[in-house]
Amino acid sequence: MNLSATLDDLYQRHLTSTTRAQWDYHDLLPWERGRNFQTEAWALGQGSLTPALTIAVETALLTEINLPWFTAGLKEMFASGPLALKAFIKTWTAEEDQHSRILDVYLSLSRNGDPVRRAQLRKHVLTEGYEIEGQSGFAVMVYTTLQELATRVFYQNLANAVNDLDRALSRILRAMAKDETLHFAFYRDAVKAYLDDDPGRLETVCEIIPRFRMPGATMPDFAARMRLIAENGGYGAEEYLTEVLDPLLRAWDVWDRDVPARVGDSRRALEIYRTRLDRIVRRRQGKEA
Repeated sequence: MNLSATLDDLYQRHLTSTTRAQWDYHDLLPWERGRNFQTEAWALGQGSLTPALTIAVETALLTEINLPWFTAGLKEMFASGPLALKAFIKTWTAEEDQHSRILDVYLSLSRNGDPVRRAQLRKHVLTEGYEIEGQSGFAVMVYTTLQELATRVFYQNLANAVNDLDRALSRILRAMAKDETLHFAFYRDAVKAYLDDDPGRLETVCEIIPRFRMPGATMPDFAARMRLIAENGGYGAEEYLTEVLDPLLRAWDVWDRDVPARVGDSRRALEIYRTRLDRIVRRRQGKEA
């Protein structure tokens, strides 16, 4: 099967799967908690979450609101790509559109976090914009695979962390994680198809992975937010290594794939990166023991 036909099959698989996983944000929101901010001003202690978990949810929102920038970048990168990729970007955008809306409305209904400060942050992040990672369509697919899987793991783990405090939020995060699972699966298998078509493309994979950073670095205090999320939201270096990076390295057969000689140095550099990350995780585990 040629590459274009494989991508067509992956897109049709996605359409079938997403129909079964369909959800609507108005069905999941706790509307009964809504109160008028003009007659009852926001104050600390009104929400259901701890401050750290509120920041974790807010960080997810401030990442999801970049959807217009994500879509514009993907559309540009895939302008001359296969039709299935172009179609997927449109479908992906429609599915992702619910994510920022449901988080924003949830935070307002539940009174978790200062709504005025959140509106200021939202405007700041959108004004700063976001430049999509990668110099080619394939590089963007590699980056986006990592991003989608990392987001899925973050949402699943955050859902577990908030479950006892706010069941409605836990259900929202699990619904979003299902979307991310399907998006990740499309990109993962698309990247694999491209690698099978030309093993030399593994050089790009090896170059993208060590540079990977989650989008959102333009938001204020991003590093501090990520530390809080690692401590309270269940997503840090260990989760990235064991639940994101290693599964993808296996799925793409990175270590055992026959590749041109020129890819050897890049693969060795990736191996060094993974070893360093493993040492960081083990060191942190030792401190926590």
